[in-house]
Amino acid sequence: MKNKIKRLSKGDFHIPQPEIIFPETRIIMRVGEGEMYKGSFSLQNQGEGTIRGLVYPSSFRVRCEEQGFDGNPVNISYTYDGSGLVPGHVEHGKFTIVCNGGEYEVAFTAIIEKPFVMTTYGKVQSLEDFKKLSFRDPAEAEKLFRSRDFYEILKYEDKRIQALYDNMRKWELDQQALEEFLVGCKQKEKIFLTLEEESRAFISLRESRKDTFTIKKNTWGYLTIDVRTEGEFLSVEHTKVTTEEFIGNAYRLEYIIDYTKLHQGSNFGQIILESPYEILTYEIVVEKDVCREEERRERDKEFASILKRCLVYESGKLDLNTWCEESLKKIEHLRSLDEDNEMYLLVHAHICLLGKRFEEAKWILESYNYNRFAIGKNVEISSYYLYLTTLLSNDSIGTRRVAEELSKSYMKHPDSWKILCMLVNVDSEYKIISERLRALEHHFYEEKTRSIWFYLEAFRCFREKSSSLKKLGIFEVRVLYFAAKHKLMTKELALYTANLASQLKSFDRYLYETLVLSYGMYEESMILTAICTLLIKGSCMENCFFKWYEKAVESELKIAQLYEFYMAAIQPGRVNKALPRSVYLYFMHGNNLDFHKRALLYSNLITYEDESSEIYAHYRDEMEAFAWNQLERRNIDPMLRIIYKRFLTEDSMEAEQIKALYDICHAYEITTKVPNMKFIHVIAEDGTITQKAPYTDKGARVFLYAKTDRLVWESKDGRHYTDSIPYESKRLFYELRYMDICKRYMNSLKQNRQEEKVEELSLESVRKYGIENYGEEEIMGLCSRTIRENNYECDDFLTYVCFEMFKRKQFDRVILTYLANYYCGATTDMKLLWREAREYEVHTQKLAERIITQMLFSEELFGEVPIFEEYYEEGAYFRLQQAYLAYMSREYVVEERRMSRSIIDIICKEYEKGEETIDICKIAVLKYYSTREYTTTVRKTLKKFLQELCGKQIYFPFFLAYEKEWLIELQLWDKTLIEYKGQKGSRVMLYYQLQKENSEAVDYATEVLTPMYENLYVKKFVLFSNERLKYYFKETIDGNTYRSDKECCMKDAVFGESGRYGRLNDILLSEGSEKEEKMKAYAQEDAIAAHMFEQY
Repeated sequence: MKNKIKRLSKGDFHIPQPEIIFPETRIIMRVGEGEMYKGSFSLQNQGEGTIRGLVYPSSFRVRCEEQGFDGNPVNISYTYDGSGLVPGHVEHGKFTIVCNGGEYEVAFTAIIEKPFVMTTYGKVQSLEDFKKLSFRDPAEAEKLFRSRDFYEILKYEDKRIQALYDNMRKWELDQQALEEFLVGCKQKEKIFLTLEEESRAFISLRESRKDTFTIKKNTWGYLTIDVRTEGEFLSVEHTKVTTEEFIGNAYRLEYIIDYTKLHQGSNFGQIILESPYEILTYEIVVEKDVCREEERRERDKEFASILKRCLVYESGKLDLNTWCEESLKKIEHLRSLDEDNEMYLLVHAHICLLGKRFEEAKWILESYNYNRFAIGKNVEISSYYLYLTTLLSNDSIGTRRVAEELSKSYMKHPDSWKILCMLVNVDSEYKIISERLRALEHHFYEEKTRSIWFYLEAFRCFREKSSSLKKLGIFEVRVLYFAAKHKLMTKELALYTANLASQLKSFDRYLYETLVLSYGMYEESMILTAICTLLIKGSCMENCFFKWYEKAVESELKIAQLYEFYMAAIQPGRVNKALPRSVYLYFMHGNNLDFHKRALLYSNLITYEDESSEIYAHYRDEMEAFAWNQLERRNIDPMLRIIYKRFLTEDSMEAEQIKALYDICHAYEITTKVPNMKFIHVIAEDGTITQKAPYTDKGARVFLYAKTDRLVWESKDGRHYTDSIPYESKRLFYELRYMDICKRYMNSLKQNRQEEKVEELSLESVRKYGIENYGEEEIMGLCSRTIRENNYECDDFLTYVCFEMFKRKQFDRVILTYLANYYCGATTDMKLLWREAREYEVHTQKLAERIITQMLFSEELFGEVPIFEEYYEEGAYFRLQQAYLAYMSREYVVEERRMSRSIIDIICKEYEKGEETIDICKIAVLKYYSTREYTTTVRKTLKKFLQELCGKQIYFPFFLAYEKEWLIELQLWDKTLIEYKGQKGSRVMLYYQLQKENSEAVDYATEVLTPMYENLYVKKFVLFSNERLKYYFKETIDGNTYRSDKECCMKDAVFGESGRYGRLNDILLSEGSEKEEKMKAYAQEDAIAAHMFEQY
């Protein structure tokens, strides 16, 4: 650049300006996130010669390997630093190339791309791409999912998704986990299974059979299905099926029915399909050798109804005759259906005997064919016959014989309760009730008899003699339960039972049910006391028992621990009235209730008790202390909510209590219908597992502070599930006034944390995070402060930031001064900076010098005159000044560019100061004033310029516009000058013809012209008054020839002109004797001049 300025200052313009071309005029940079992009672009000269210059990138992120270049062609290598930029960021900028061939701009666009992972199917840059990969190739998707490269895909996804993946890497990364991840990211819906049919029936199967049914899924993805069967005859080939085995969206599951394992009749089985989300059942019914026994079942049903009605009769709710009539009709109907059934016949006789119809009974019994030695005879039926005969006859001998016979039968068949029941009614040995009960009890324990008739026989003993009930063993309880169930219990026996029950040390469910049924018959306080005492001994706190505690409390029964169990069994949600006053009084002096029940007690008191009452006053401090204690424990339920609303006030809260309040204001109860869930994990946005709540049948309580919190379910088998598990959530505590308290407190904490985290603004932070992340006024203040602190020292990044602020109209005098001293870039930008700096009266000499230098070097000068004028006034660098004046003069003379008067004046002023002025500047001044008026001072300068130029044989047609005396002195007055402007490097020939008046045309003469200055050609002719000049020019360049239009030139005749050619013109214009005299006078003057001015 210095060499060119030096050359221009000497008027050397012989080196042609390169003709620059750019193969690439726009650059697209696709930069990986955090990467350093490398690239290059080129420029070349279409002609000969090297290109020299500088490159200015508009972005501080762009660095060129070398700012300067020299060569042809030129390859400019650069880097783009993408660190700190996020994908999606787009920066538009430019490279400004200032060279000896001009100033150019190459635009660039830098695009920060998302990180990606290359797969066999192309780039995977986002979850959307990953979903497509999972659909297309699950195996490769799973491989990528396991790889740590998967983090690159998630880097700019939602933080909640990154957090989920972080935790899933700790749990499992198999295909099921991938499925859960996609569902949790809302990339696909959960897989549901459906069955085309839900059951299948096989009738009259004769051999084993294999069959199938179709399972359908709703969408793509991965799911494991566990298959199991219920029913020995059923089996499946595959106990585990995955959706990979589906064809399309369907799978045909094969199952086998093993004929050998079928039992006679209807066989029921089912195939159970269990996925992590649901359980489906496919029911199968197989019938084998089915024998329809509807008639037998109907007979059994009708026979059973006779026994049931007999129990109604025993309870006293049905008279004997009515029961007898009903039963006879039923038994006669049964006998008509099965005439050979001996049991029906004997039952018929028994009913007649009970109904006092002895003759009819006798007739029926006589029709029975009894043979004690008959082989194959049913012993129980024979024994039944003998028993009935004793009822028909009062013969003691016969009765004794029957007893002996029954005793023998029982000894042979000790498992027959029927024979025993008949024996104890016949044998005199069992007339004593205790013996009878002993025999029945022994049989009960030995044979596990549970027959209604057996229980009835035993109950009759207790009913006959209540004092025989001396203990409540299993036998006694079962018998009493039977009696109570069928309304056979007497009041005396019920009270006796209650008394014994109160003495027991353990809980018995059957005894409890017996007492409950007895209380339903006889509402006696003793029975109620026994019920509650039994429940308390059994630690029965379930809500189903509450009604008994409630009755006892309302009856004011004196039972130990009654009130504690009353509170334990009460269900809070169903309490819609005040608790009994006795409850308030009982717990007034302290209690050991858990917090749920204490909350119930206190909330009920707050709701229904007057605050002015003594009870309320006594409880007040206790309730308030309880409220603060439970708040600190973060406990919450509907009862505590009432207590909190009453006692929690902002004035009484400290920081820890507000934090606790904030927690319970965000407490939720979570429930799901999906089985086998063990824990709920709460994952915060940053991936931290903030809570791990055990899941029970009642649900789980979690704290959800933000919408970004995610629930992840952990099943009993240790697997984790995301949004695939449907659940319901219920907010446990939400009060606006408390939310406002919490909000104000949390905002203050957040503000304090932000103040602590505020990083002091510096150039390094701006470089790290980018200008766009800070306010313009902040950046401007930083720049101004940094410049002053560094005492205006140059820093490249500071210069970049300052100019960015300048472009955004955010600057002050300090920034302008700094930029004026150091900024160097595109000429248009520097000129804009110069104008703003002048308005702020900032010293701009250095900036102006850079502008003028750069414009001269690139030979692109526009709008620079005011800049040069200001630069000149402040003291210009001489060589740069001379180069500028020379270049502008040349442009004016050669290229016809407009010339400012101020530049002409500067040239003249420099000449007058005695500074060396090159020829082109002199030519420019002469050309400028050839058509303008000039002052006396300038007149002297112009004359000197003419003299000096003509002395060097440099002349132009516009010289003839000056004063006659000057032209005469310079021997130009009588000359004709013609001019031609050619192309650089061309050969110019002049074709001309001098014609004298009234003479014949002559041939054109030719002459090769030499340039007067660069591509300006001037030819000098002497034309007499009777001559005419016709001419044209031929120009040859690169093998092409161009011819100008023909021109004609002649000199106007003027008499009396001085000089040799003036005398000759006078001779030519004269005629006759006058011509002769003028010729003599010319010859005389010529001889004198030759004698006086001798040449050496």
